[in-house]
Amino acid sequence: MKKTTDHITEEKNNRRIKKQITAVIVVGILIILADIVSSSSGTITFIEEHGRYYMIRPEEDEAAGHLNLKATVQTDSGSIDKTVNIRLDPYSKTNKKEGADKYKEAESAESDEERIGYELRSMAGELNADSRMKKIELPAALDSGEKISWEIQRQTNTLVILTGITMLCAIIFFNRNAPLKKQRKEQEESVLSGLPEFVNRLVLLLNAGLVINSAFEKTIEESFGLQNNSGDYFTEKMREIYISVNRTNGVMHSELRSFARECGVKELIRISNIINDNVSKGVELTDKLRNENDLLWMNRKKNCEERCRLAETKLTLPLVIFLVVLIVIVTAPAMLEL
Repeated sequence: MKKTTDHITEEKNNRRIKKQITAVIVVGILIILADIVSSSSGTITFIEEHGRYYMIRPEEDEAAGHLNLKATVQTDSGSIDKTVNIRLDPYSKTNKKEGADKYKEAESAESDEERIGYELRSMAGELNADSRMKKIELPAALDSGEKISWEIQRQTNTLVILTGITMLCAIIFFNRNAPLKKQRKEQEESVLSGLPEFVNRLVLLLNAGLVINSAFEKTIEESFGLQNNSGDYFTEKMREIYISVNRTNGVMHSELRSFARECGVKELIRISNIINDNVSKGVELTDKLRNENDLLWMNRKKNCEERCRLAETKLTLPLVIFLVVLIVIVTAPAMLEL
């Protein structure tokens, strides 16, 4: 049986949800900033000077640099945008490479867009023809004469991160009542677990000749000495009723009915109605409580059986995994000898 150690109110739950959503948003903003910084950083330096565009190679002890550039080519039919993936080898004082082969496909391109794409890729390959050039000027025009303007093509994951933040906040918001539902379920289980024993004590004390108020007080006083019930929701609520009745001279059956309505457990509501009818109308109490007690113990037994069956179902997968591991261990030596 689970113990209720901390009572979660709706106000506490709302504060917790606000803190979680705020934390998700703050962390998301930090991730977006880190992504922007990482996308703008690199070993290739891009410079624009007086309408000309330059790139600086990585140093000799650095790895090859990568940079995505957006090339806007002005044609007779309009402007065409292309993304060019630039790879620059590190600077070298002696290394000299052969020039890159021209793209043969450019001659047979069916459209200006395909031709421009071939020519731009050919230019990107020729940038590593001579790694002794530290500062490289990007071409201002294609071989066919079309002018080119360059800019850095930043690839960030901002949209993906924002989508993830939105989905996570939505999940937190729609599941905001899950702790309250879980707590309520645990409280109901605590009431159903402790109520049969409580009613059984009441019946025994009533048969011993005590009146209902004295039997109620005696039953609660006995629970004060039980350490294993410390923190149990039902026991704590009954102790609160006992203390409230003694301090304020309240009415026991009225406090019990209020608690029954608060927790919403139908079995406790029936018990409180029986006690209230006895106090107000003089209805027979002991026999009705005894009948209710029999039903409570029967229901408790059924709940235990259901939990046992559920536990068996949950153990099926681990047992299957253990069986597979055992078969592998037993058959592995034989398989290795084949």
